[in-house]
Amino acid sequence: MLWFIGFLLAVICVAPIRQKTGHLPYRIQWPPISEDEFIRRCSPGVNRERALKVRRIVSEQLGVDYDRVYPEQRFVEDLGCD
Repeated sequence: MLWFIGFLLAVICVAPIRQKTGHLPYRIQWPPISEDEFIRRCSPGVNRERALKVRRIVSEQLGVDYDRVYPEQRFVEDLGCD
C-alpha cells in the first residue's frame, strides 16, 4: 500500500510549468503518451489497473490532459499543485 501512496504522490501534481521558471512549456516538456508507455515508465510490479486509475484521478482532479500525465511527474514542480 505504501508504494501506491508514493506512486500517487509522484503522479498527481502535473500542472503547467510556469514560464518564469525557465523550464520548457508544459505541452512541450510533457507530450502525450499512451497507456502502454505510461505503464512501461512505472516501477516494476505496478498493478496496471491501479496505476491507470490513479492516472485518471490525477487528470480529472488537476484538470490535466489524461495522456499528458506521467508516472515521474512531481505534484508541485510539474503539475502545479501548490
